[in-house]
Amino acid sequence: MARILPAKSVPEFLRAYGVNELGPGCPPEKLTIKVWDLYGTKPKDEATAPGTGQFVAAVVICDECSRHVELDRTRLSKRAN
Repeated sequence: MARILPAKSVPEFLRAYGVNELGPGCPPEKLTIKVWDLYGTKPKDEATAPGTGQFVAAVVICDECSRHVELDRTRLSKRAN
């Protein structure tokens, strides 16, 4: 089941997974990130969930212009440091 990352975790997610396809018109505070966790890895407290984890898939959506980027398991497993 999908969940929405907390707003405070969005910048960390973008850096960690190298998401820059949306462009400068889509600042982090205007993005919603929906993630699908690997079974059994969902954090207990979603309000303090980090921007990284064991994700199966993710979708980054700009709330203003509706641009989006889909990330699959392959990209999410090659996390940038």
